[in-house]
Amino acid sequence: MALDKWLTGEDKVFVFDIDGVLIDVGEKVKAVLKELKLNENLDPRKLDVVNRQKFWRLFLSEKYARYDKPRIIGIELLKDRLNKGKVVIVTGRPETLKQLTLEELLKWNIPIHKLTFIFRRKRDRRRDVDFKIEAIANLGNVVEVHDDAEEFLKKVKEIFPKIKLYLHFDDKFIEY
Repeated sequence: MALDKWLTGEDKVFVFDIDGVLIDVGEKVKAVLKELKLNENLDPRKLDVVNRQKFWRLFLSEKYARYDKPRIIGIELLKDRLNKGKVVIVTGRPETLKQLTLEELLKWNIPIHKLTFIFRRKRDRRRDVDFKIEAIANLGNVVEVHDDAEEFLKKVKEIFPKIKLYLHFDDKFIEY
């Protein structure tokens, strides 16, 4: 369904990320770091360029999907927001992971038929922040954004100061 047909004037739009919000990727991060023979407690965002590229290539592959776990608090928030407006999933995951991702979400009783998904296109090499900012700008009437990346939420706050922002981490979230 086209976004312009799906979203009409007064619809409130709630945006959710997948990794770190709906899915707990803690074990996946450790498994990828281990395969790269790196300390499992490292923050992938702080890796050097070469290791960061290797990390994301593995992290965003089907091979490591078995480590994905449902993040209950994020899923409960998403289901609550479905009663208040439209929910759009904006994820840095590539389109090549779409089918696998939908199967995971269905397995955890997330009503995917009530959601709209925006995945990263195949050759889109932009940083997550830039990709997601553009996606949100094209939605209109966004009232909330749920993400686990503070850098992204900071940028959203600069550009869209009226949007409520929620930073997700561990088993909790805070208003940002």
